[in-house]
Amino acid sequence: MVGEIKIKLFLILIIALCVVKGSYSQSGSFLDDTNIDTFTLGGNISVSASFYRVDGIENRRAPGMIQTNAGMNFSTFGLSSGLNLNYSTDESGLRQNMNTISYNVSWRWINLQAGDMNTRFSEYGLNGATVRGGYIRLNPGDFLLELVGGRSRRAVRPSFETGFREPSFEQWAYGGKIGYGNTSSSFFHLSSFYALDNRTSIEGTNLEITPNENLTVTPEFQLQFFNGKATIGSDFTASIFTRDLNSSVVPIGQLPIPDIFGSVYSPRVSSKINYAGNVNASFVLDMLSMSMDYERIQPGYRSLGSGRTRDDQEKIGLSPTIRLLDNRLSIGTSYSFSKDNLLGNRVQTQRNTNAGTNIQYSISEFISINTNYNLLYNSIKPEETSEELTATSQTQISHNVMLQPVFTIRRDQTTHNISVSVGYMSIESKFEASDNFPQENMLSESITSGLNYSLNLPTGLSFNSSANYLTNQSNEMDMNNFGLNFGGSYSFFDRKLSLNANVGVNRNNRKRESTGGELISSRVQQVTGSVNSSYSLTDKDTFNLTLRTRGNSIMEGEGREFSELEGSFRYQRRF
Repeated sequence: MVGEIKIKLFLILIIALCVVKGSYSQSGSFLDDTNIDTFTLGGNISVSASFYRVDGIENRRAPGMIQTNAGMNFSTFGLSSGLNLNYSTDESGLRQNMNTISYNVSWRWINLQAGDMNTRFSEYGLNGATVRGGYIRLNPGDFLLELVGGRSRRAVRPSFETGFREPSFEQWAYGGKIGYGNTSSSFFHLSSFYALDNRTSIEGTNLEITPNENLTVTPEFQLQFFNGKATIGSDFTASIFTRDLNSSVVPIGQLPIPDIFGSVYSPRVSSKINYAGNVNASFVLDMLSMSMDYERIQPGYRSLGSGRTRDDQEKIGLSPTIRLLDNRLSIGTSYSFSKDNLLGNRVQTQRNTNAGTNIQYSISEFISINTNYNLLYNSIKPEETSEELTATSQTQISHNVMLQPVFTIRRDQTTHNISVSVGYMSIESKFEASDNFPQENMLSESITSGLNYSLNLPTGLSFNSSANYLTNQSNEMDMNNFGLNFGGSYSFFDRKLSLNANVGVNRNNRKRESTGGELISSRVQQVTGSVNSSYSLTDKDTFNLTLRTRGNSIMEGEGREFSELEGSFRYQRRF
């Protein structure tokens, strides 16, 4: 019955749009002010054939396959949908996903949408939840009004089938936003989002889930001063969340919920109000810029409009940047500190400190240098002192340094690019000792280096090569890795035909100590190669041919040697 009603409403909408089109076909003034197209059609058809061969390991895919695909997208007076047809030697089927039906029409400062939408009102309120229903946006001048409503979740009944996701109640959601100003300068917005589970959509006495209800209110503002050189802003959300709609209703005064919500929300024993928000400020001068922000999300904060949010945390950040020598030298720094256990009622507290510096210097038109340093410090400390809790205390500190000079040489229409990179990273972890657990320290140090070269010629020929080396030493293993790659491409017939070829070799050496104290060594070498060609017969017809190979060789130690070869041919036409 419901399906028949939806089909009738859909047909009525199509007829109404045709009548509107006919009424304005002579003047055309209405449609000229909209984004409505009478009819548009697009899509593609492709045919591909592929083969696959492997020795030494199990097949990763079928030895051979032929596949055809046809896709079509159409739009009529703002109503859009599509059709996909796929056939292969493995499986075939005609698929039409009704979720792709959508309606989007704009007229001057009015926008209407229907179908599946991912609307965003605020950071912590409605932010990305999919709503199947309707949406309207009115934006005359600096005024703003947005309304959205529909089903945000369908009912999923419990099942014991393999791979079944968790059950859920049918959920309906509604939201509104009103404001004044421009988001690129100064504005004030007030938004609200409400979601409610339908308790009768799933019946049963042994359900693992409970029906929820949620109401969020978000005031948001931004103010700019001195022609945009200084900005302050805030985004704050209050969320009333009911964990179980089956729990008993309580008077509004018995919970710390403002009386203003009493007319639209009935608090229950399982209801709780929480907060999340951020404050930010920034200023920009000729040589100096600075941004500061503070975020706090209370423990237990939830919003059905933004999915799962990491709660119980606060974070402060600071990012100054200095520009010198006519902006050829830029020095940027960043600092952030975050912690959890805001109420002090958890067994342990985690604190994270992150500090970094980045320097970019353009020495000349041909030479530039980029270097950065990053420090990360994490600590987990118990709130109480005891023998058992002391063993859970741990800290981790890492240092990461990178230096990368870049050389660019241009001669007529020939360009050479050379980049060198050298980096060092260390990670040290410490676990506190107790009577039952000895202190354990873990240290890992890595040195990385790389060299890249590319050449672009005016004839359409390009060449690239790279070499990289990595060495790592830790408590458990020593590792060395070396790799070389070469590639090139060329275009023929006014760039209608292009050829690309790449070959690479990578060698990995490892040494580790077994539980019995024996030193175990392994050396693995892998060689890869690929060839790809593409030919544009017309601006709508394209042919592609691809060949790939990979070989894995065990030079020392245990492992599996194998070789793979795969190829594919594809023809595609767009319309």
